[in-house]
Amino acid sequence: MTEAASDEVHIASFIVHYQPGQDDELTLALNAMAQVEPQPADSAGAGKRVVICEGPHQGHILDQMEAIERLPGVYGCSLVYHEVMSAREADQQMITEVKSA
Repeated sequence: MTEAASDEVHIASFIVHYQPGQDDELTLALNAMAQVEPQPADSAGAGKRVVICEGPHQGHILDQMEAIERLPGVYGCSLVYHEVMSAREADQQMITEVKSA
């Protein structure tokens, strides 16, 4: 890893396609993975789950996606979003709270 890469934070989201009925097993496995945050399952999208992953470089994101694809009942992952920012930017609050009138 280069010096510049160590100052980066990579954030990605992807959809995990999995066998319906495997929600609990998948949630447990995802929660055990470092820097992986599964989003709540959507009953309208049985067999699909959005996952957010953060890491120091693109390779970390890809490694996590490959690990998820090896889980029982998982068909694959589809990358939806990938952002690279400096570690300083990542430490700042990116989304401010919107107050309704």
